[in-house]
Amino acid sequence: MTIRMKLPLNAYWAFFLSFALTILAIELGIVSSIYFAQNPDVFSLALTLDFVLGIPALYYFLLVRKKQAPAITLIPIIILSLIIAGFVLPSSQQIYLDWLKKLIPVLELIVLGFVFSKIRKIAHHFHEAKRNEIYVTDALTASVKQALGNVPGLGFILTEFSLLYFAFAGWFKKFSSSDPGHLPFSYHRRSGYAAIAGVVLLVLITETTALHLLLQRWSALAAWIFTGLSIYSAFWLLGDYHAMRLHPIVLTREFLYLRIGLRWRAVIPLAEIIDIQNFSPREKKAADYLSLTVFGDPRFVIHCKQQVMMLGLFGIKREVRQIGLSVDDEKLFREELRKRLAMPATI
Repeated sequence: MTIRMKLPLNAYWAFFLSFALTILAIELGIVSSIYFAQNPDVFSLALTLDFVLGIPALYYFLLVRKKQAPAITLIPIIILSLIIAGFVLPSSQQIYLDWLKKLIPVLELIVLGFVFSKIRKIAHHFHEAKRNEIYVTDALTASVKQALGNVPGLGFILTEFSLLYFAFAGWFKKFSSSDPGHLPFSYHRRSGYAAIAGVVLLVLITETTALHLLLQRWSALAAWIFTGLSIYSAFWLLGDYHAMRLHPIVLTREFLYLRIGLRWRAVIPLAEIIDIQNFSPREKKAADYLSLTVFGDPRFVIHCKQQVMMLGLFGIKREVRQIGLSVDDEKLFREELRKRLAMPATI
């Protein structure tokens, strides 16, 4: 009997980076050695092949062949290897490398063509997915994943892109659903998140201005890096607020769609919900409890029959059975949830 072990995604990347850095260290040692000075032509050809063929081959066998990365990502690895080789090899010994660098425009055209085709595929699938998904971000995520597959860091990239998108475009958007059976419940108004975010932004602008002037006396680069991070933080905060406003909790006949902006999400079948009860401080101590409130303690807790998988930012996952919530219209939410829990299940 053959036993096959499947390593986690991070392990494959760790192996690749370890081997690639080892190759780089060896090449640097060779370039600085007396042997390279004695036979520069031979060693420059060998090192060029190591960079252009060796590192991409490692990437292919450790990641592409193991289906941990799309085959198209091999091209950026080749281009990056050529660039690194240009820094390692002496400028007088880059004749072979210069020949190979002429392939870079061709490789870039291949990548651009691939990206263009994938964008068209994403746009087409997104148009169809919007009809079935309650939230626009879910439609976008499903479309990108179907087009690109299992790309490392895709969840992180989509989260950052969505938050920045909401920071700019969120002002002009409103949540809507074409299904009259979908009841949305907002949760950002009573929490005072808008006022708190406004105060934080005001403080951020004031402190950033003062610290920028202070840091500029020491280093202009450090001052602008700090200011850039502060501006990014401001956009992130605005995006987080609009993400909450545009991702209400939605109750349907069969499911409860839990959303706290892009922070947490889950879809719970109503058949898995036992009851909704007032919040008690002792519930905080339970290992299977999670609060989904923006600030402070929740107003009520939803108890489930079995553990529910909550998906958080950047791939965080947590299994819980008790979920603390607060909504703006608490009375209506309790009434509608209990009414739907009492309904017979549809077959």
